[in-house]
Amino acid sequence: MPPPLAESHFLLHPLVPDNIAHNVRVLSNIRSISALLLGIAAGILGLESLAGFGFYFISQQLISSLFWFILIENDAERYFAGNVVPKGSANTKSVEGREGKRTGAWRDVWFGGGLFTEGLSGFVLGWAGVGGVIR
Repeated sequence: MPPPLAESHFLLHPLVPDNIAHNVRVLSNIRSISALLLGIAAGILGLESLAGFGFYFISQQLISSLFWFILIENDAERYFAGNVVPKGSANTKSVEGREGKRTGAWRDVWFGGGLFTEGLSGFVLGWAGVGGVIR
């Protein structure tokens, strides 16, 4: 039995806004939890100042690389929105959509999901809390 006409669009273009929101929410939750755990680790290690922030950014980029190379497998346009480039553009590494090509979804994986906002604040909270208790 073929799918109804309303659902056939989702078979051809599986990037549904609800799925994108779910993927961003999951990435944000993982970043927040890992940032808190990294803050606790930085507090236990006694890292201070730039060494602590360097530890955070290097560790978060390691987590992003795990997402990129293991889960997403260099195909972020299938899971995240990215930017829409109008049709007729010279960009060849992108996914063709109704309104044009989508590109730049890699930014959501490497730098999105609360890396510089709630992730960083959770890191500082765990870092200062554990570092203050230990010292």
